[in-house]
Amino acid sequence: MGTLALPRVEVSLPERGRAGSRRPAEVRSLTEGGGEERVEVPVEVGRRLVSSLGGDSVPCSPERLRQLLDDALETCARGRVETLVGRRDYCARELSERLLSLGYPARVVDERVERAVGAGVVDDARYARSFVRSKVAAGWGRARIERELERRGVSREVASLAADEEMAETDECERALSLASRRPLTGRNDVQRIARFLCGRGFPPAVAFDAAREVVGS
Repeated sequence: MGTLALPRVEVSLPERGRAGSRRPAEVRSLTEGGGEERVEVPVEVGRRLVSSLGGDSVPCSPERLRQLLDDALETCARGRVETLVGRRDYCARELSERLLSLGYPARVVDERVERAVGAGVVDDARYARSFVRSKVAAGWGRARIERELERRGVSREVASLAADEEMAETDECERALSLASRRPLTGRNDVQRIARFLCGRGFPPAVAFDAAREVVGS
């Protein structure tokens, strides 16, 4: 009695296109019922899977394929996290969204991000402090900074604490006055116009109007 042939697995890698393309790789395999199962994975995972299989179209049992695919996802996700955080700081949600956008499944992303947070590689508080410093230098007010941190997934408490640590009320008044002094005066509603500009930068209305009045001289 002859042995049963193993189902065939095919891995299709996208052709190298323009820079920045995120087209996924596709893994196709036969199911036990004779059907076909397809799954899309990040390109780096597809390449690693081809290397592990020894080719892009080879016999492979479903169990073996699952093991190789899990290993490839884990290894590539770990490498991707190391590359990303090696370039700049990330908060937890921002890193999660980045990995998901690259095609990694949620279960792998959750595990990788949790490990990165546990190891201190990703730290929302550190990220928030760095973000506050950079945006203060860019002329942002506290309210805008905190809103943007929350939009990126940093909790309100962590964002507020970072602002407390990196900013002072006197500094904010001085920065508002400095920005206001650079606005041209037209003689028409200058106070309101400059105050609106400062509020748009995230300064509190009271601070914005005080700085505008001081610059205009009213």
